[in-house]
Amino acid sequence: MTSQEASAIAGHLLSTLERESQITRKVIAALPDAQCAFRIHPKSRTALELAWHIVLVETWFLDSIFQGQFYSPAESALPDEIKRAADVIAWYDGQFPENFAKAQKLSGEYLARPISFLKKSEYPGVIYLQIVLSHTIHHRAQLAAYLRAMGAKVPAIYGGSFDEPA
Repeated sequence: MTSQEASAIAGHLLSTLERESQITRKVIAALPDAQCAFRIHPKSRTALELAWHIVLVETWFLDSIFQGQFYSPAESALPDEIKRAADVIAWYDGQFPENFAKAQKLSGEYLARPISFLKKSEYPGVIYLQIVLSHTIHHRAQLAAYLRAMGAKVPAIYGGSFDEPA
């Protein structure tokens, strides 16, 4: 991959990441405090654990791209200070703007460079921007399904929802 190709792809992916971050915030914010311990299945994460996983892994992916290597992910257990959705959003709001600004400054040359993913696979750095988007969107959809199952309102995501018509 050339640096020009990586730069063009990154431009598109970063604008998408910026839009998606607002949707992610909205879905997490819809989690009622009284339902944070909701599990859709005994083997599933709680709703709050899932919300935390979404923002933690997104941050880890971006940081790994910046570091030029994927280190072992941080322990994903909920920190003691994360008790409700607003805490997850506050943490995310403290991380995302700085990470996004750093990502915008990455050169095409840097993003075209291969980065090893935990010594299992290797892709140009820009490809991990797509992977982080896919991961976030996948788990955010799970959280939206939790919202419906727990009887909470599901916000509009890519169009209207029953609870938030377009």
